[in-house]
Amino acid sequence: MEQAAHLAIQDVHQLNGRLLRNLAKIPDDRLNWSPAPTARTPLQLVAHCAFSLGFIHTMLNGTPYPAKTTALADAEFLEMEREITTREQALSLWENRFHQYLSFLISLQPDQMDTLVRLPFAMGELPMHFMAGIGAVHTREHVAQLEHLQTIYGDREW
Repeated sequence: MEQAAHLAIQDVHQLNGRLLRNLAKIPDDRLNWSPAPTARTPLQLVAHCAFSLGFIHTMLNGTPYPAKTTALADAEFLEMEREITTREQALSLWENRFHQYLSFLISLQPDQMDTLVRLPFAMGELPMHFMAGIGAVHTREHVAQLEHLQTIYGDREW
């Protein structure tokens, strides 16, 4: 297996565990809570990670997210995330998107690694060997937000 794909698989597995552990620690009465009207709830963060992983997978397959601007994409994501209101919905969505992305990474062949991936928002192109790990990078940032929310209501245990 090509090195970049192997590292991406390791990273996304590590983040899957981290996301699941953190979500499991969120009390039921905090699942739909956020510290401000503009902040995502824990369930919305997990949904955002899942939806994003799905769209990243689609991008790696040749179709970038269709919104023309990040502001439009953000509004679309927030709308999708509002539909996820239970732990079970969030977990099901995450597990589905995670396994699809993981399967894609496992299927990558060495001759695909120099393929250029077209980015959303007219940001250009980058080679697959760089982009294969972007799902883990994106998820890592949002799992950190989930951990921060936990500290706001007093959970200081890692």
